[in-house]
Order: sequence, then structure tokens, then C-alpha cells
Amino acid sequence: MQASAVVTPRTSERNAMVWIEDGASRISRGQADCVTREGLHVRLSDPPAFGQGDEVAVRLSFERGAPTVATTARVGWVRGAAGGVECSLQWNAPPSERKDLEAWLEKAA
Repeated sequence: MQASAVVTPRTSERNAMVWIEDGASRISRGQADCVTREGLHVRLSDPPAFGQGDEVAVRLSFERGAPTVATTARVGWVRGAAGGVECSLQWNAPPSERKDLEAWLEKAA
């Protein structure tokens, strides 16, 4: 399978809004800078309760008014960034459970 990165610059109308839910049902919100078939990089609005290695539920919204895409991921890392916090997530749901995400990636490529 070919790796395909979809970079979503912060100034673009294609920004992906992200909601990340940890095992205790706490939700962190952010904006995806890059979404690929392997995972995504997110700039978070606040420090999250989850940490490296945690499994989380992820919901993405690629366009206003469009249905959200839901899947699961494992946290690769969380770190402070210039003026905020960012994290890396790797998809851990099987490809058969990521059909909506795969369809969006194909359309955006």
C-alpha cells in the first residue's frame, strides 16, 4: 500500500478538526497538521490527559457540516511545542474499519 500524506495547512479550508477521547472519556481537541494512512499529527488546544502508548478514540471532521470520521489510534508521543502541545497518533484499527478515512485520503490525494 502506497503511503500518502495529506498536509492540511492551518490556513486552508481543508483543516481537519480532531477530537481525541482517552480511556477515561476525557476529550482533547485539536487540529491535524498532517493526516496519512499511517496516522496523524495534531496540534492540541490544551495539554491532554493521555500519554505515549495510550489507546484513544479519534474523531475527525474534514469539512464543516460533513459527517465525522471515527477510528482508533495509539499515541506515539506528546510534547510541548511553540505556544502549545502536539501529539502523534498511529492508527491501530484494521484497514477494514477505516473505510471512511481511506475514502477521504483517496479523494484528497
